[in-house]
Amino acid sequence: MTRRPRLSTLLAAIVLVAVPLAGGTPARTQGAAPPLEARVVPGTPPTLQLVIPPAPGAGAAPRPRVVQVMLDRDSLADALIRDQSDELWQDIGKVNGVLQDAGGDALWHVMRSDAADPAKVRIGIANVDLNASDAGTPVPGDPTLRVLLPLRAGDRALPLEVSTGPSIDRLSPPVTVEARLEKPADVDPGAKLRFAADAATPLALALGTPVTLSWHITDCVQATLSGPIDYRQPVLAITPDKGVCAGSKKVLAMGPATYQLTAEIAGTAPSRVSAVVTRMVALDVRRFDQFAHLTLTPPSVLPGGKVRARWYIRELPVDDRREVMLSWTDANGNRRLQRLRASASQTSSGEMSFAVPQSAGAADTAVRLHYGDESIARSFEIERWQVAGTSPPAAGALRGMAFAGGRLVLCGENGLFLSDVGAGGGIEPDGTGKTNDPFPAFTRVPLRLGARAEGERADRLPLQEAPCLAVRAVDADRVAVLAQIDKPVPGQPAYAELTLLAPRDQAASTPVTLADDPINIAAAQRRDYQIALLRGRLIVQVEIGPLDRSGGLNARSSVKAFSIAEGDIRTGRVGWRAEPALATDELSPRYGWHLVDGFGTDNEALLLVNEVSGATARFEADPRSAERLAQARASGSPARLAAAREAVEIDFPTAASSVPKAQAAALAEGPVLNVGGVLVALGAGLAYNPQTNEWQKGAFGETGGRGSVAAYRGDNEPRLWLMTAEGKRLSLTVESPRLFAADYFENTRAASLPYLVLGANVTIRTREPLNWRTDKRTRLEKTGEQPDTVNCTVKGVTSAVAMVTSSYTLFYPDRDFELVGTSADRKTNISKAHLGKGSWDVTVSSDPCASVRVEPAPVPSR
Repeated sequence: MTRRPRLSTLLAAIVLVAVPLAGGTPARTQGAAPPLEARVVPGTPPTLQLVIPPAPGAGAAPRPRVVQVMLDRDSLADALIRDQSDELWQDIGKVNGVLQDAGGDALWHVMRSDAADPAKVRIGIANVDLNASDAGTPVPGDPTLRVLLPLRAGDRALPLEVSTGPSIDRLSPPVTVEARLEKPADVDPGAKLRFAADAATPLALALGTPVTLSWHITDCVQATLSGPIDYRQPVLAITPDKGVCAGSKKVLAMGPATYQLTAEIAGTAPSRVSAVVTRMVALDVRRFDQFAHLTLTPPSVLPGGKVRARWYIRELPVDDRREVMLSWTDANGNRRLQRLRASASQTSSGEMSFAVPQSAGAADTAVRLHYGDESIARSFEIERWQVAGTSPPAAGALRGMAFAGGRLVLCGENGLFLSDVGAGGGIEPDGTGKTNDPFPAFTRVPLRLGARAEGERADRLPLQEAPCLAVRAVDADRVAVLAQIDKPVPGQPAYAELTLLAPRDQAASTPVTLADDPINIAAAQRRDYQIALLRGRLIVQVEIGPLDRSGGLNARSSVKAFSIAEGDIRTGRVGWRAEPALATDELSPRYGWHLVDGFGTDNEALLLVNEVSGATARFEADPRSAERLAQARASGSPARLAAAREAVEIDFPTAASSVPKAQAAALAEGPVLNVGGVLVALGAGLAYNPQTNEWQKGAFGETGGRGSVAAYRGDNEPRLWLMTAEGKRLSLTVESPRLFAADYFENTRAASLPYLVLGANVTIRTREPLNWRTDKRTRLEKTGEQPDTVNCTVKGVTSAVAMVTSSYTLFYPDRDFELVGTSADRKTNISKAHLGKGSWDVTVSSDPCASVRVEPAPVPSR
């Protein structure tokens, strides 16, 4: 049998004979054509009912037979209006709501096709395939055929054009038929039709659960069951037995599915017109992601870094055929698989940290939680340092690097060097930077220094050639530079100059001279200068003196503080004002303290880390100082702002977590800088999270070891630059400081939670609203409240009690804590404890009618 090509203008005609039905006078074909019964019957849904009787001489060998009905397109139900396809005729016998007699083992073909008039549509009814170019094999037998087509509305008669013939190419001219409106007798669908599934929870089934659909229809003329019965049988025709359609069908729950039973029920006197009734049963499986959750922190990681996977699973369906597995790629690039413990009776949770490969291309960056054929996948990014090339170390030994005014400032023993940096641009395949290079080579640029003080030496080196001791960006446009005036002289103080540089304008403010006690250069010396910011003032630490014999560290250090004037430094105004030294008597021991930069928009804290013990002291400005500074900024008065900055009060240091001794000695060997609020020690492989007050070990792809320097730009395109002692230049896009500290949150509201992994929906029923409290690392948000009535049994007596149902969203860390609720009069007290690892204790309540229900729920990704 060959297929017909698509013919959009194919027309046909039909000649029909009909057997009259009892009750009413249905419309019939007019003229020479034999009669055809057609009626429009209101109902749910309304239907166009066609009755096609056997052809004259039925009983002989099967003969091809084709009937075509043309009607207005907008009359048919939406399900019958299909999009165009490569097939001229489209099968609509599989559409929910289309009924037809079986006609033996094979069904008649009920199809639709577009007409030449776009406002019309054609319905083809045939015992052969209408898309075949030859007649094919007709359906055996020629019984009376009843076809019911669902309509969009059933409140008016429909004009039809009907044609018939032995094939689609040999149809008689169309005959007009009016399908009159005929209302059926009232039918009680509930009494006539029952359709149900034997599943107790049809919308929360385990995958592959067998479900039995059963039906019973009285006064049944015919019925169809449609839906995903199996891949071979989307529609099941149901034939009555003595007026009853009864049966069942077993299906498997493999996903969301809707089964529709459409039944034609015989009418009763005075009208015998059939009614069409539909019933639906919906099934759905409980997908794995509905009762399991997986998160990864951080969302991106540097090569060799660690990713932490955390999961929780609640009320796992009992299924001996499946178990929960976790898969990931280890540091060697091998795929790993681990079984996880899960229970159907309680929530289970866990976590695992793993290192990612050093090579970004060697890892599958997806971590998957498996349950049989289902899985939940979460991915992380492996960031890549961009290598921009290697520059000869013309700057000599590197002392620091900073970004301001669109330029990088490199500080070295041979002076200052500047580099213009672009917005990015990426790296060429050969490993060199593109035209818009994020990190071009450095060049020495002449710098204009502000007016010198009277009596200052005229033969001093230009600023760009003077040995640079330390550098630090002050804001988006200025850099603080500490430069050496001349070489130390035995028995004389050592001098350095502190100046404020505007790289964009290549100009510097009037310098301020720093002097230290005379030193003995005959012995081994340590010279170390460090600059940091604290609430708008510069902090400078100077360590100069003989090396300690035992620890190899300087036994003396001094810490000085300076405030920044608000004027334009290019006008010649003095840019710095000396202030009293910061006392360090309370620090013990007093040698080997490494000054670490602050964090936050106002550099709200300062850390000193001991290079031997790893002990960390954290200095913070008094909060009242910050308030005065904010008020001065709001006033717009430069005088008030200068006074507020000068009045900064520094609290005594508080303890912070210690740096491991193995990393403490390496802390000063490589760059330590503020990356978006996290302090990153590239040389030691450590990061300090101010929210948790913890130093954390990490892998940053490039260690930035001894002699390396780094700088950070925190604008709309945050970027980190690193230059090694050998002159190798690298840069890295830093979308989030969580790249270095996984538990750091830029969102201050979420910062109270170390990991937003666990969440729950909480439903509380009490006689009156209660005030709820929990610890500071747990967040409870109210989502609704409504009155309710609960049947409560107290001392054997059950009665209806007026209650209030309150709903909350809960975010919590996986550790012990308690929810406590108290009424305004303190007579009602309720508590519910979380015992960690996803386990909730029973509710303890002074009211036996109150209840607290906690249902774990997925937490939004961050």
